[in-house]
Amino acid sequence: MGSDNDDASGKRKGRKVWLFVKNASMALTVFMFFLTVILVLDAYKFVSIRHAKFARKKVLTTLQYMDPALIEAHTGMKVLTNEEFESLNLELEETRSKIREMNGQVQQKYSAVLKAQMDLQNMKSEIEELKKVTA
Repeated sequence: MGSDNDDASGKRKGRKVWLFVKNASMALTVFMFFLTVILVLDAYKFVSIRHAKFARKKVLTTLQYMDPALIEAHTGMKVLTNEEFESLNLELEETRSKIREMNGQVQQKYSAVLKAQMDLQNMKSEIEELKKVTA
């Protein structure tokens, strides 16, 4: 009377199993999606997950062989050549040394101003003492 999938009550036997398989596959798909997103974020160092260094290393080794124009389009940052990087580092070091030099000069001027201020304060106190003596 019924098909091979029906039991004595007329209900289908495989319905519960199929529902479980569908739900399990959906849950597994969602879990894998979130795992992939987290690994990608870890690879770009937006988040940090222990034991996920392999993803970061894979992205970094892949980036070495990618076209710089593709990286620039993807990240919005300019990819520098070694010569440009070295020239920028050299310029940075020169600027830092100039800043240190200027900072030293500012400290000297500041100490000179403090010394002059102390001398002025001493002169004022001496003038006050002389006024007291002459009065």
